[in-house]
Amino acid sequence: MSSTANTTMHERDIPGLAAQAIVSRAETCHTELSFCVPTSLAFAKRLTWEQTPWIRSNTNRKSANPINEADAHTIAYSLSIHQGQTVSAEAVKNALLFGTTYHPSAPSDEQIGTYPYLLVVFPHAQGNISRDTTFLNTWHDQIIKPAFDRAWKDSGLTTIYGAEVDGQSRILPPSGTRTVKDALPAKGFLERLRNGNPTSVRDCWPVWNDDWGLGTEGRYTAVRSRIYSEAWEAIKGMVKGHPDLLSFQDPILLALCGAKIYVAPELPVQSKFKYVAQEWDKFVDARYVENGSFKVVFQTVLGTQTEGAVQLEPEPFAWIGDATGRSFKRMVEDVGKEVGKVGEKEDEDGGEGGDEDLDADKHRDKQAREG
Repeated sequence: MSSTANTTMHERDIPGLAAQAIVSRAETCHTELSFCVPTSLAFAKRLTWEQTPWIRSNTNRKSANPINEADAHTIAYSLSIHQGQTVSAEAVKNALLFGTTYHPSAPSDEQIGTYPYLLVVFPHAQGNISRDTTFLNTWHDQIIKPAFDRAWKDSGLTTIYGAEVDGQSRILPPSGTRTVKDALPAKGFLERLRNGNPTSVRDCWPVWNDDWGLGTEGRYTAVRSRIYSEAWEAIKGMVKGHPDLLSFQDPILLALCGAKIYVAPELPVQSKFKYVAQEWDKFVDARYVENGSFKVVFQTVLGTQTEGAVQLEPEPFAWIGDATGRSFKRMVEDVGKEVGKVGEKEDEDGGEGGDEDLDADKHRDKQAREG
């Protein structure tokens, strides 16, 4: 537009962006944050113990440990409502990394990536506890190590030395037994902190594999859930009233996932939720999630088309990010027909009873490179 044309224009004549609303549409929709409150370590099907929780890590260029500021505020708000007590964003940001779930076919020594991982929130603690050597020494040697060693002794997966089993009781007390899986004391790990060693160290909680269960735990689910549950109860019991941990009472387990998942914007809310939940289901036991605590934060980008642009038929999909930076495009076959059927069903039932939950068998995975 020429300067001459502008000389007679009034402010009220400036076209507003709001006028474009009639041609606006959702262009992309994705999540990089989903979280929940587990009731026990049994929440995890496979779990590591992160023995150097001060090591920083990123997921999709966002800080995974510690939790970034924006995510901490979102999570704190939800926790405060769900827990019935005030949980500050600072407490969430300073949550202590506990461990990460991992895929049965993936090595457990990979960097923390897009798998759900566990942190412990201490609502009453102050400051960055992940670098507090006094706390870390007590937490490692007096709280986690006894529970970890006990879990391995009870797992049936390793030989116990130093005592024999006599029926339901051991001839020697537990302190007199050991296994090759016993954790090392905190001293060596804290030396890494003092020296600024940037390499993370982790160990694995017991993991069971059922050869007839497609490489997963199969019939050992009950064993895993019992031993992991007992471990968390033991941890809470040892923390309660501990004279050196008076500021660390009432610990809250927090599970977090930073997988970047794109979904088609036009999909119904139930389908978007299901896409994300299905990724969690590969790694976690949903029986140990507090009711109503699972949340997914979606980000939707709205935009407009240029004049004369042709609106193509949308293709329902979900981009699933993985720990190696690759992504997989999950598509729905004939989803338009499925959504149409849902609409017809709702019309027949007066708007009720429509099954918006797309069957998982109608999905297939196709590997692709994220653009």
